[in-house]
Amino acid sequence: MVMVAHCQTPLVTEKIKFNIKPINKYIVHRSSTKVKKEILLIPSKAVSLSTIKIYRNNPIWSLNVKTKSKTHTLKQKRDRYEMHKYWGKKPSSNLKHLIEKYSETGDTVFDPFSGYGVFCCEAFILNRNIISNDLNPIANFLNHQLLNKEINIPLLERQWEKIKLEFEPFNKQWFRWQLEGNPVQLISILRNKKNVPIKAKYKQQGDKKAKEIHLSPEKVNEYLAYEKEFEINDWYPTNKLIPNSRISAKEGMTIADLFTKRTLACHARLLKLINKHATGKEKELLKVAFTANLANCSKLVPPIKSRGDMAPGAWMTGFYIGPTYLENNVLKYFENRLNKVIKGKKDYLNQFGNKGELNFNPISYNNTFTILQDDAKSLSIESETVDYIFTDPPYGDAVPYFEQSIIWNSWLKFSTNYKEEIVISDSKKREKNKVTFEEDMNIAFTEIRRVLKPNKYFSLTYHSLSGLEWKAITNACIKNGFELLDFQWLVQKTFTPRQLNRLKSIKGDVLVTFQKGHLPQKLTVKSDFEVATIFINKIKYWLEKQELDTNEIFLRIMKMVFSEKIIVGKVDLLKLLVENFTFSEKQKWVLHDELTV
Repeated sequence: MVMVAHCQTPLVTEKIKFNIKPINKYIVHRSSTKVKKEILLIPSKAVSLSTIKIYRNNPIWSLNVKTKSKTHTLKQKRDRYEMHKYWGKKPSSNLKHLIEKYSETGDTVFDPFSGYGVFCCEAFILNRNIISNDLNPIANFLNHQLLNKEINIPLLERQWEKIKLEFEPFNKQWFRWQLEGNPVQLISILRNKKNVPIKAKYKQQGDKKAKEIHLSPEKVNEYLAYEKEFEINDWYPTNKLIPNSRISAKEGMTIADLFTKRTLACHARLLKLINKHATGKEKELLKVAFTANLANCSKLVPPIKSRGDMAPGAWMTGFYIGPTYLENNVLKYFENRLNKVIKGKKDYLNQFGNKGELNFNPISYNNTFTILQDDAKSLSIESETVDYIFTDPPYGDAVPYFEQSIIWNSWLKFSTNYKEEIVISDSKKREKNKVTFEEDMNIAFTEIRRVLKPNKYFSLTYHSLSGLEWKAITNACIKNGFELLDFQWLVQKTFTPRQLNRLKSIKGDVLVTFQKGHLPQKLTVKSDFEVATIFINKIKYWLEKQELDTNEIFLRIMKMVFSEKIIVGKVDLLKLLVENFTFSEKQKWVLHDELTV
């Protein structure tokens, strides 16, 4: 079958033919130049669309292919954003749309809380000058490694082979096991909270699937004997975690406590060898793989018991060590992570010039990137020099980024400025509460206003449309003269009755775009009771006319808040809905007396 795709760019529209092959490799023909390119697509959930959209300079895309028998959606991952496990990465396809809508080629765009750097990377690929800023040292480090073009992949691979040659015997000694007289390398070991091994997985040469074995007390004692006798002479971090019950960081807990002696020794030796044998930008990229792998080979990896005692889970956030955990082979897991880093770096480099898949419109790149580690409340950027700003602001008390990033920052010996982090922390050792969070957010938004050119645009994401976060961000925007321009859900949300009974579990990912206007002459400041009454009366008025879903109500409230410059207090909009209105089986809000039982 041959399918025709419409290639849409700012300059031309042309047709490209896809020769569909059953092995999921597709030959792309451009009729005007007879160019042929073979691409590999990965099948996922089935959806049908009438056209395939392929955008210039963004060759990683979703493709819908309809055959006579069935419909496939084929999706290619953006490998450049899979190199590290840093949190909060936004969908790059959404960001690309924003960049093209609110800025032009050659413009300067800025992200004051850049995190991993997805927005700035997409903007750089689209030929914008970028300023990426994050006070967190590991985020700053990752931005440098992501955006750097001066990397020699073959040299990196040679450096790794040299490191591996020296590291492999050391790692083998730690994970060796005798099975019926034959030596095998253990891939994963299930250990309990007392660090006693229970079961293990191994794979012999020729095996397609790893096999599980139960460990006898005698074998366990042999396994632990080497661990007890070994003395770690290589450097490793001993930093203490900041005590915080929310993320299971206990008083006196250190970075070393997150690892078994086995994985601690292997990580320490691996880092020593990276510093010994690697150089330049290649060494830094090896450290990206190293830090990305730390949690994989720590006590923080739980088994997914519903899938089996040794089914691997994944570390998400916090430092909770469960009743059992998986101790993973450091070399094996590091190599997997390094392959992802190399794949991601190649993906990034292939976006420039005429290297990218389906990139038939090469452009001349003369843009630059600047990476800052400024306090967002005191930026080193000149006033009114930025054309467009996008950011994903701090999550309030949801993610204490700096406290959790200690697992990475400590190993790279980075110094962390905890004092200036904009966050709410449950730690009693940090004076980071709701009041300081709102004050800090307002100062940061004042800086955003200062560096943004007049009448230019600023987009941000909300992660919750109730509670402190939306209050702090909304008030900061109003006080700093940002006019609401657009409001959309990144992922359309619907709420079931069960979810509505669990208010704290309801989150929304909402994208809001503002235009820089004049500073407000007058703000509407009312008591919480007065604001709540205004909201309830407005919602009643709307529902008398028609049923509305949650998204539409939030949109209308946001428009009202910004148009009337209402400073929001401790008013939980979602709670007001639940307490004053009824959520129908159609997932629409109605007045109480309109619901038919």
